[in-house]
Amino acid sequence: MHPWRERLNRWFTPVARRLPLSPNTITLIALCLNLVAAVLLLLGTRHPALFLVAMIFVAIGGFADALDGVVARLQQKETRFGDFLDHICDRISDTALAAFWMIGNRVRETLVVAAVIVIMLNGYIGTQIEATFRERNYESLGRGEFVLALVVFPIVSFILFSNLLLVFALIGIVQRIVVAQRMERS
Repeated sequence: MHPWRERLNRWFTPVARRLPLSPNTITLIALCLNLVAAVLLLLGTRHPALFLVAMIFVAIGGFADALDGVVARLQQKETRFGDFLDHICDRISDTALAAFWMIGNRVRETLVVAAVIVIMLNGYIGTQIEATFRERNYESLGRGEFVLALVVFPIVSFILFSNLLLVFALIGIVQRIVVAQRMERS
């Protein structure tokens, strides 16, 4: 996803320079978009049109989540609180989207709980790598890939089956452990 991060930066730069909203406001807007999408995913199995609208909200929320960082850097408004808020909103968004999607698809309760735990652990480990090694690492399955998965997997499951996020998050955890070990050695 790292090449896409650079492309998004280029695409968002003209907008980010003139945007009157603060990065934290954009972060909160992204959270709200994702929470609306989560509710729509919950209702989407009974009303397929809502499922399609949810996918639009997830995509727009994902772009807004990327935009907040670009705005912060370009307008020189980066703060530790903004980074903290972004991480919290990401965890809330990830959890709500995944849980509501699975609950809406009537996934067994134990699998929903397991998936939410693994998704939260994956996010925590990514944040912990940043805190421990004092640098962001985009080599493993990270937030960008997770947002993409939140668009692709529900569509695939809508057509085929559920529970792909559990496997996806587990792969992310293994990758992040390997990255942390490599960073420790260097």
